[in-house]
Amino acid sequence: MTQDFTVLTVCTGNICRSPAMERLFAHVFADAAQEGLRVHSGGTYAHDGEDMQPPMKQRVADYGADADDFTARQVTAAMVEEADLILTATREHLEDVTAEVPGARARAFTIREVGRLAEHLGREAVRAQLRDVVGEGATQRDRIAAVVPCWTGRARMRTPGAGR
Repeated sequence: MTQDFTVLTVCTGNICRSPAMERLFAHVFADAAQEGLRVHSGGTYAHDGEDMQPPMKQRVADYGADADDFTARQVTAAMVEEADLILTATREHLEDVTAEVPGARARAFTIREVGRLAEHLGREAVRAQLRDVVGEGATQRDRIAAVVPCWTGRARMRTPGAGR
């Protein structure tokens, strides 16, 4: 069995953006869940115990992802420490989680930053680099785990205000 790879998504209230990121990421990489991928979310000022907001819940469901049985919760230092990849809605959220756990900085990115990195690297370049790192027969979980170090070196090319 492969060691679990944990993705944490973070926004403010954990009732809109981060649960949507959580559920959509889990939906896109559903096969990887069987390979040890775990995706969950939290809020920096969470509405503990609340459900996802109805408009976002509908959008998530419209994409075919599971929008049911969600409960908002506060992000904790333990959640940040155990996460292999942290995706935040804004740079402010990134700053909040890394202020609490400075060691998480190398594996924490805004969702916009991830989009820019993926675009910058290009799909073929990412595939080639991942083949070199994890091999042809790698699982989705292994490919996701391998892409984080690929991003880390390029991630700090931020401009002021990017990701907010």
